[in-house]
Amino acid sequence: MSEVNETPDRFGKANLTMSDQPTPVSGTPEDSRKHDGDRETFSLGQRLRQPRTLISFGIAIAIIIFAVRSLDIDLAATWQYMRSANPWLLGTGLIVFYLTFPLRALRWRMLLINAGVLVERGRHSWASLPALIEYIYLSWFANCIVPAKLGDAYRGYLLKHNGNVSFSATFGTIFAERLLDMIGLFSLLVLSGFLTFGPHMPEGTQIVFGFGGLLVVIIIGGLIGMRWLGPQIRWFIPRRLHRVYGNFEHSALTSFTPAILPRLFVLTAAIWTLEGFRLWFVIQSLDHTGLNLTLAAIIFVALASSLLTALPITPAGLGVVEGTITVVLTLFGIAASLGSAVTLLDRLINFWSIVIFGFILYLFSRRK
Repeated sequence: MSEVNETPDRFGKANLTMSDQPTPVSGTPEDSRKHDGDRETFSLGQRLRQPRTLISFGIAIAIIIFAVRSLDIDLAATWQYMRSANPWLLGTGLIVFYLTFPLRALRWRMLLINAGVLVERGRHSWASLPALIEYIYLSWFANCIVPAKLGDAYRGYLLKHNGNVSFSATFGTIFAERLLDMIGLFSLLVLSGFLTFGPHMPEGTQIVFGFGGLLVVIIIGGLIGMRWLGPQIRWFIPRRLHRVYGNFEHSALTSFTPAILPRLFVLTAAIWTLEGFRLWFVIQSLDHTGLNLTLAAIIFVALASSLLTALPITPAGLGVVEGTITVVLTLFGIAASLGSAVTLLDRLINFWSIVIFGFILYLFSRRK
């Protein structure tokens, strides 16, 4: 089975050691404490103190300083814009953003059931919709404080730790979820970009489309590779990892089938539409400043912001998102100081609120 060992880390939480082995969903964590051989440590406290994490925050700060200087942003004017924002509309944007988490949890549960990780008729508190929302939110918190999108692995570990299911099979469903997100996000990004700019995209948007297209190609290429080159892939990996890879491959390939694809696409479209309206409310909160953007342009900027959070260089794209989105807003004739105010208010919702609320949840959660 799998084993879980605990030692305290600096946050006062558990430094958790895990091994991967598929187990029945009816089991309990206590039933799975036999030695399995392959083990991996996952501690947020340790990850936060690693040199590469500190370096990533240093890179983020350097990017922000460079953006402020190169764009000649008036920080005093930016602060005045932010102070003048309508708090009720900002609060509405926050609510709209947090409505995406139940939808994400519902979609993930569908993938888990379809892949056989969860039993559809089972009733498990660790796999309830509130529990899945908690795992997702904690994983977003992890992505905001450590680089390389390690929050995705942390989410898979949380489900394994609480439900005694295979980590690699769970991670396969997360890979499938990322594929859905990238297809949905990039499709809406291209559509909103075409409606906003027409067939000739401005030079400043090339990094956004280039990065999005690259991610789509990589994820779809990985899925196709698993489907057609499974034996060749196993030839390159150690024999002791064949079962781990097999669980991941099976879960990733069976997470979505034609029967549930329409529902998955509807949920994915709803999620990214809400992401767009999050920024719409932020911009409406600054309506008195003369901001005048079409809904298509707002959705384009919001999706570009979400896409850039996938950059593994800094936690949740910190620094890169702020700098790039401010530049994109200047393409619409918005002053750099006002554009930076929009970006920072939006990041207050989709980054800093997760850092604050996620840390509180991390301290008190019984499912960490």
